[in-house]
Amino acid sequence: MKTKDRIIETALRLFNEEGEPNVTTNHIADEMDISPGNLYYHFRSKDDIIWQIFLNYEKKINQVLNQKDVNYTSMEDMWFYLHMVFEVIAEYRFLYRNLIQLMNRIEFLKRHFRHILALKSQTALDIMTNLSELGSLKTDKQTIASLADQIALTATFWLNYSIAIYDDDFDEEKKLSHGIFHVMRMVAPFLTDHDRDILDQLSTQYL
Repeated sequence: MKTKDRIIETALRLFNEEGEPNVTTNHIADEMDISPGNLYYHFRSKDDIIWQIFLNYEKKINQVLNQKDVNYTSMEDMWFYLHMVFEVIAEYRFLYRNLIQLMNRIEFLKRHFRHILALKSQTALDIMTNLSELGSLKTDKQTIASLADQIALTATFWLNYSIAIYDDDFDEEKKLSHGIFHVMRMVAPFLTDHDRDILDQLSTQYL
């Protein structure tokens, strides 16, 4: 693996484990057993490293959000889709845990993340509109639009919320499953009895 790629990989792990504000470029260099000068040869600052990590995240989340060849026509499909989104969030969780600070600090990141948030809402809207047209979701267009924004909001800030309500040693995978569960429960009141039963069955598998 190239040194530049190792820096990205090491920084991502340290940011996730220790929190981005607590990690310096010297920490990253020490962890890799390279000199700070070697690191600065590839990246001028920590923010440059964060920006490159963000670009990797952006590529992955866009691949999930832009799966045009997938038709989400069931509760299983929607649950699977949410799981893919939350998996990407977990892989780059430091971005979400320090989102506001990073957006205020790195202008490019702010603009790009706003686009991702809009895409999350639009994708959720498309899925629920599809379910509504199939008869699985019983509500009006205005409520569907509101639910789409709520889903994007919950997915984006769930990790911060989970830090407040769960112990530090609470299993990360369970945190994600609980996040998916809460998103799906937003939709549950508007489902047919059949689809609500399917949702209940899925919930027992993940919680």
